Amino acid sequence: MDGISRTPPLSSSQKALALLEAIAEMPTAVGVSELARQVGSGRGTVHKQLVTLVSSGWVEQCEDGRYRLSMLATRVGNAALEQASLGERVRPAMQRLADECREAVSLSVLERGTALIVQRVESEQVLNADLKVGTRMPLATSASGLVLTAFALPEERARLVGQGVALASDERLDEVRRRELAQSVDEYMVGIAAVAMPIQNSQNRVVAALSVAAPSIRMDLAGSEAALRTAQQIINQLVSGVK
Repeated sequence: MDGISRTPPLSSSQKALALLEAIAEMPTAVGVSELARQVGSGRGTVHKQLVTLVSSGWVEQCEDGRYRLSMLATRVGNAALEQASLGERVRPAMQRLADECREAVSLSVLERGTALIVQRVESEQVLNADLKVGTRMPLATSASGLVLTAFALPEERARLVGQGVALASDERLDEVRRRELAQSVDEYMVGIAAVAMPIQNSQNRVVAALSVAAPSIRMDLAGSEAALRTAQQIINQLVSGVK
């Protein structure tokens, strides 16, 4: 690791990866000019980067000339979830939780100063909120963000503060650690309530947050907490490899 930390990164690779992330943030295919504005580079430079990404199989060009991610990104994303033990094997437990609560269930990870939804199971009831795989939620006001922040290593929290990421107060994070859960009612989104709990790996490190979300007027916090606790135990065993 020391050798890697002393090796300067390739700026060209960083720029290409930043472009890939910019495409991922778009809801639909996007043109060169818009991407150039998003990443703050010249149109010609972005076009060359896109040609490289297309030839590498990460991006594909549509008939109208715009660009979108290829399915290779999906494969790599799924592989990342599997390597973190957060793949499809946890989905049945999430589905059972959604069926029991009759509300939407999400699995989120700490990524680039946000709580990123990586797995999602909808319920038969309507949530009326744009929450889906790939949605990024703030750490200070979302239930998942509070859990991920509270159980992050102190040096990780210090790094986030250094980057200007807004975090909840120390008192609130202490409460989340004490209860091993977080609630967010009308904070992240007005009219939406959520409760989240930590998911741990075999080294007892919190690697994700499992949450239930519902309209505030319909949310049964006590019932959701009880069901969430059972699902948490099952998923912790799956993630840690305990039979």
